[in-house]
Amino acid sequence: GLAQAFPGARILDGYDALLADSQVDAVYISIPHPGHAEWAIKAAEAGKHVLCEKPLALTAFEADAMMHAARKAGTFLGEAFMYRLHPQTRQLVELIKSGAIGEVRMIKSSFGFAMPGFMPEHRLYANDLAGGGILDVGGYPVSMARLIAGAATGLPFAEPDKVVGAAHLGRSGVDEWASALLHFPGGIIAEISCSISLDQDNVLRIFGTKGRIEVPDFWFAGGDRDVGPGRI
Repeated sequence: GLAQAFPGARILDGYDALLADSQVDAVYISIPHPGHAEWAIKAAEAGKHVLCEKPLALTAFEADAMMHAARKAGTFLGEAFMYRLHPQTRQLVELIKSGAIGEVRMIKSSFGFAMPGFMPEHRLYANDLAGGGILDVGGYPVSMARLIAGAATGLPFAEPDKVVGAAHLGRSGVDEWASALLHFPGGIIAEISCSISLDQDNVLRIFGTKGRIEVPDFWFAGGDRDVGPGRI
């Protein structure tokens, strides 16, 4: 168990005991998606900083409530897209801002993998646990598209003004593969896709008027995938 794997660690009896512990300053929420909002709000009310796994919430209403609770408590609330904090991402943004590939016109990115087969007991195939590819890995290419479109237009991130998408719903009703087109103000178009039942190349491609950038397995930021460096 956990106590054996981490000798000396204090093991608390439940989440409520964790939030009531004065020696705990911050919590990492990695429970199934439907519990994110409830426990992030409770953590903020207990004065704890929160790093929450993606997706931050299931709805915009939940996300607003979580942010309101953190602001009211004066605590930190962050969504755990680890690649956003990697030096590789910083360099990528700097390349876009410097005009290394000219004006950005199109972004293509995917994050998809294939489960061994249909597994109705697994959270990825469970509707009541908010399964499916969009909420599990779809946020990665969407957040990247918003980051790159923002960097190309002098903003921290950009919001699309048009979104068109389609998905295949499997036997349990969750999206097993999906794709979308995002149009940003200024003409940048992003083509994104995600899946839990289909392997994809998972390469980030950014096309500009003077060149393009390709980064394989971007979402792992070179952590544990031997796929070679990106290229411009």
